[in-house]
Amino acid sequence: MNMMNGWVILSIVALLFLSMYIYANIFVFLQRIREKKKRKEELHKLELIKQEKEKKAQIREEKFQKIRDRSEEIKRELKRLELLKAEKMKAQKA
Repeated sequence: MNMMNGWVILSIVALLFLSMYIYANIFVFLQRIREKKKRKEELHKLELIKQEKEKKAQIREEKFQKIRDRSEEIKRELKRLELLKAEKMKAQKA
């Protein structure tokens, strides 16, 4: 019976030290989890910002391309009109 009481007391003391160790380290563990979650959220926000910038750049490039195309179209039309004018002038001189 005395031996059994010794094991019970030893188990209680071991459980006490184990619970103290867990209690002391649980906050460190929870802090690490929070930091990982925060870091993950920040990376997600940065990725969203990057995607938004890429989307805006693509829209801007499309607008510039439309403007370039329109400019080229106007230049071609002006050249065509100049040729028509030159032909008309030649026809009037002759």
